[in-house]
Amino acid sequence: MLRASGHTERRTMKSILRLLASVVICLLLTQGVYAGDSLRGVAVKGTGPEVDLSIEGTYWALIIGINKYANLPKEHQLAAARPDAEGVAEVLQRKYSFEKDRVITLYDGQASRREIIKQLRTMAKLLKENDNLLIYYAGHGQYDKDTQLGGWIPSDAEFDDPSSWISNEDVRSYLKAIKARHVFTIADSCFSESLMGKTRSLGPSDHFDIKELYRERSRWILTSGGLYPVPDAGKENHSIFAYHLLKILENNQQKYLTPDEIIPKLRTLVSNETQQTPKSCPISGIGDEGGQFVFVLAHAQVPTLVDRVNQDSGARFEEERKRLEQEKAKMAEEIKKMKEKALLEVEQELRSKSKQQDQERLVKEKAQQDRIDRDRKRLEREKREMEKQRKEDEEGSFVPPTF
Repeated sequence: MLRASGHTERRTMKSILRLLASVVICLLLTQGVYAGDSLRGVAVKGTGPEVDLSIEGTYWALIIGINKYANLPKEHQLAAARPDAEGVAEVLQRKYSFEKDRVITLYDGQASRREIIKQLRTMAKLLKENDNLLIYYAGHGQYDKDTQLGGWIPSDAEFDDPSSWISNEDVRSYLKAIKARHVFTIADSCFSESLMGKTRSLGPSDHFDIKELYRERSRWILTSGGLYPVPDAGKENHSIFAYHLLKILENNQQKYLTPDEIIPKLRTLVSNETQQTPKSCPISGIGDEGGQFVFVLAHAQVPTLVDRVNQDSGARFEEERKRLEQEKAKMAEEIKKMKEKALLEVEQELRSKSKQQDQERLVKEKAQQDRIDRDRKRLEREKREMEKQRKEDEEGSFVPPTF
């Protein structure tokens, strides 16, 4: 009993310390304060080769970038949203564990309200409990201060018609319905903070927490700013926010990268160049359990037992496929030889029959010629005999003249 009681006290003390740390960090994030080394305790340390995660599920991404709006005037068309989205899609596929066929992209006219909702619904139906999903939205956002309603503006929407938006509640409902272990939403749009809703504080993480962070479910959001407009293009055809986010993802050499490593760097870099302050928090009420999305370098992902079984099965399948292909090629070669042999036999038979027919024809022609020759000789003989008979008849009937 004493051991059990001491264990309970330690757990209680640990919970109190974590709660205090969470409150402090959340206050820092909410007020937009960053003091160099003061937030380094939030970073996941020791995520090098000594830590290996068992990545049980697959990585999916829904990437949305809208420059062209069908129902908006020229001055409201964007320049950097689509390049931002394309840049994110490219670096995820090239450097991290996102396969091409699991990165869904919707650009410009493809990103209609119907299609975005359709893809969110597909993610809710398709993804399994061990999967990981990153959603990236770059485009217009809108917020109504009177109703405190906001949302994304799809390519076929209108600013003054909230029914044509994809409301924050729509997005939150689908985020809640998606069964994936981790869902990380990045929104680079005006008034993007309105999507956050009620959030909880950031919990501290340490080197021994990386496996726990991956194991526990998470529903995080990273926004490019608060409840105010954010600029479109800023650097190298990207927004300031997207430029530095891409740079962080591109320059990262750690095996595992989590949002609470990205956020302090991104906040400082963006805030130094613009009046906007990126914000990020886990969203409460939609299934977050204290975990974090983990970016895994593509060359560093450690296969799980399931992966190895799948790899072994895939290897056996490939060997069987090659064996069947070889047998198929062998059979095709044998069939070809059989066809060639049969064709040769047919040709030989035809040549033999043709030769036999030629010989028979020659025999018939010779027999016919022999008959003709015999008939000719018989006729000539009969003709000679008739001539001889005629002469004899003429000589036998001669009467001498009388005087």
